Parts: sequence; C-alpha cells; structure tokens
Amino acid sequence: MGPDGHVASLFPNHSVLEEKDEWVTFITDSPKPPPERITFTLLVINSASNVAIVATGDSKAEAAHMAVDDMGSDLPPVPAGIVQPLKGKLVWFLDKAVASKLDDGTQFSA
Repeated sequence: MGPDGHVASLFPNHSVLEEKDEWVTFITDSPKPPPERITFTLLVINSASNVAIVATGDSKAEAAHMAVDDMGSDLPPVPAGIVQPLKGKLVWFLDKAVASKLDDGTQFSA
C-alpha cells in the first residue's frame, strides 16, 4: 500500500476504481512514476481466495487508518479500504509505525 492508500496501481479518485467488467486494465496517467501501468482491477483482487496488503513506515499510517477504521460516509475510502474479498481472506501486514493511528479496537500484532 502506498502513502495515499493505493494498491496494485489503483489510485484514489481514479476512474479505474469503477471498472466492473475487466480483470486487467491499464492507466496512462498515474500520479506517481511511471505514468503508464498495467494493473489488476478490484474485480479480480476481490475475487481472490487470499489477499495480503503490506505497508511499512509512518508515511502510510493515515492511509491505513482510513482503510481499516470506520471513517463514516463523509470521507471517500482509499483504494486499500475497498479491497474486501467476496469469499476470500484479507490479511494486513503492518509495522508499528503504520499501525500507530489505528483505532484501539483494531487488533494487529507487530
């Protein structure tokens, strides 16, 4: 996961997040280099049996908080927060710096 909550080249507020038919797609306007990327869509990620999200470093703490904790409907979710396997298992691997802003009720081991 990136500091903006992106996963698999799926960036916040990007039109690719709305893709409902394709399993693989491309972008030509990535907000981070390189601008051109190929990526799985949320359709394929959320169809997986097992999904792991890995994040390290305090620059990703706010994005992890937005993805994991219930922020209400006022804030748009970051892409990592939209990763929710339909029948599979989601596991987060975070270091203490990333987990530092998570709500107390969230259980993570370091």
